[in-house]
Order: sequence, then C-alpha cells, then structure tokens
Amino acid sequence: MQKQKISGGQLIGIIFWSIMGTALISLPTLISIHAPRDAWTVAVIFTIGGAGLCLVIGALAREFPDRGFVSYVQEVMGIWLGKLLLMIFLVWLFHNSSFVIWQIGSFTNLSLLPNAPFSLVLIVIVLPAAYAVYGGIESISRCGQFIFLPTTLILFLLFLLHIPEANLQNLMPVFGDGISNILRASLAPLAWAGEIMLVLFLVPYIKDNGKITRYSVITITLVGLGGFVNEFFFTAVFGPLRRHLINPFFTIVRYIRPTAFIERYDIFFVAVILLGNFVKLSVFIYIFVLCLSQLLGMKSYRPLVIPATAGLLLLASYSVKSPNQFIIYTDTVFPFYTIPLLYGFPLFVLIVAKIRGKTNMTPGSGSTD
Repeated sequence: MQKQKISGGQLIGIIFWSIMGTALISLPTLISIHAPRDAWTVAVIFTIGGAGLCLVIGALAREFPDRGFVSYVQEVMGIWLGKLLLMIFLVWLFHNSSFVIWQIGSFTNLSLLPNAPFSLVLIVIVLPAAYAVYGGIESISRCGQFIFLPTTLILFLLFLLHIPEANLQNLMPVFGDGISNILRASLAPLAWAGEIMLVLFLVPYIKDNGKITRYSVITITLVGLGGFVNEFFFTAVFGPLRRHLINPFFTIVRYIRPTAFIERYDIFFVAVILLGNFVKLSVFIYIFVLCLSQLLGMKSYRPLVIPATAGLLLLASYSVKSPNQFIIYTDTVFPFYTIPLLYGFPLFVLIVAKIRGKTNMTPGSGSTD
C-alpha cells in the first residue's frame, strides 16, 4: 500500500501524549515517594536525559534516511541478533501497553465509572484505539493534532486556577530532600522520557525527516516543561503532604474552588486524560503491530490488530492486582529494565553501525502499511 505521511507538528502532537498521557497519572506519586519537596527538579533531569536520547535518534535518522528501524537494525546487527533485540523490544512494548490500558481503566473506574465492571471499562478504552490503528498512522496523527491544542490549553488553565492556593514556602529549602533522593526519584521519569525512542519507528512516515532531532527535542522539552509546572504546583499547594495522595493530579483539580460559572473542574481533567491516553495507546499498538508484521515479513500489519488487541486486554485484566502493587512495580522494577532498553538499544545500533561502516544505506524494505 502507498506509504502514509505525517507532518512534524503531527509527530510532536502524538509523541507528546505518548509520554505525557500516563505520566500525568503515575509520575507525581512515584516522585513523591523519594523527593516530595524537590519534585520540580526531577523535570529538569527528565528533559536532559530525554534530550540526550533525542540526539541519538536524530543521528540514526540521518544515517538511515527513509529506512524503517526494523529493517536497518537487522542489517547492522545481523539477522539473528537484530531479530533477538527487536523481539526483546516487542515484549517490552506489549507488556507496557497492557499497563497503559490498566492505568487508563483504573483511572476511569476511580473518577468516572466507579460501579462499572473493570473488564467492560477496558474494552471501551481499547476499541477506539484499535479502530484508529486500523486506519493507519495518518488517522492517529490527525486525532493527535486535533486534541493537542485544546488538551494542553485546558491543563494550563487548570494550573492557573491554583495560583491563589500556591505557597512558595512549601518549596523551601531547595534541594532539601537531598541529591541522592532527587536522583532516585528521577529514575521513573527517565524511563518515561525513553519512550521518545518510539520516534525511530515513525521516521519513514515523516515528511521532513531531516528535522527529526528538532522535532524530538521540541517534544521532550514540551513534556519536561509540563512536568515542571505540574510538580511545582503540586508541591506549592500541598507541600510534603503530597506524598500521601493516591492520585495527586485528580486531587489538586478537585481542590479548585468553585466559580460562578463552574462548580467542578475535575471533568475537564478526566477528558484530557482520556483523550491524551487514547493517542498514547493508539501509538503503542500501532508500533507493536507494525514492528511485528515487518519481523514476520507480512505485507500489512492490519491482520494483527485484532489478535494484538485481544491479547493486550487479557494481559491488562490479570497483570496488576492493585494500585499499590502497580506503584511498587513502577518504582522498583520498571525503570531498571526500561532505561537500559530504550536508551541502550538505539545507542548500541548507532555505535555498531559506525564501527562496521553500515551507515547512509540506500532505502531497503522500509515500512509497511
């Protein structure tokens, strides 16, 4: 089929929410465990780490223009080692996608549908994403482009409403949590920042893929800026008490005082979370089925959409027993295998390509659609 194309702005929109979607739900809690007072400094480390990975992504995009990541990994690393590394990545992506589904489902149960069966909530969440994946990357990108501006604007306005409640004394003293605690609190955010690596799978679809580095850095900077504002207000409003909040963002939005026009603002936050994570889940499923179809030598990824979606629903239903279990997992396990994979995999490919002289290759099999 004819290859679909997306603009740089559309890429920024979908990758922004591919990182920010679940970060809004999980990271404030994880950061608070170790550095509740200096949480805003973690956003700086997040941005620096993510920007470093962006440079690696840009270098690979320049060396292999119009090439699919799956294609040139196998040429650079060799067929069998390349396939093994890609399969490890696919296992991570499938596993993490199931956690994304669980997080959205748990949040929806908590905030919107407390009496609904959890399995039914998961199905309702996954079906729109699967439909978007079946339409292709252009469909996903148009959705991301359409929701990007209103969702980010709503988030910004929600934070502005907390200015009267903010107390800068809650941020003092700076580095009061200690450097070691700040660095420990940065592990989970750095794992989330590593998801910018997914850009590598979309390079063949980007109209001006000579600007991959710029697009990636802009994306990670926007997410980092959002995280900085996010953590700044959490700490300024709640202080050290934020470490006791199960869902900090949902709590802080409900903390906004009613106005003459609107009594409850949490519905806006719920809408933002659902729309943003619809984009995230669509991107994750799309890249999974795309990569798997290329490894299997298929002409199209579409026959894999339904089986992959069913498998993700099954895994999401049984992989997590409780929110506390998920918090412990994302704090103590998730960063220690995600960071080496998402940062190390592309860097390893780039180094080996330079050593073996397998750069600036002519377009090969590319990407299927």
